[in-house]
Amino acid sequence: MSAPQTDPEKQARNHIVPILGMIIVVVLVVLGFLWWVGDETDDPEMPGEVTGPIEEITPSQPETTTAQPPD
Repeated sequence: MSAPQTDPEKQARNHIVPILGMIIVVVLVVLGFLWWVGDETDDPEMPGEVTGPIEEITPSQPETTTAQPPD
């Protein structure tokens, strides 16, 4: 069976708000995806990557201070 009285132009006019809503949602999703991809590629953080200068870590030595008598 086929649908009676099919008129795509009339149906498009009757459903303009849902059609525009779907178009807006698709555009927002695409823009959000592009923003996310751009944000991830700006400053990628790889596991184990050293971003700053490497400083040699030495065990701390207890400080020995000599007590001076008060003046």
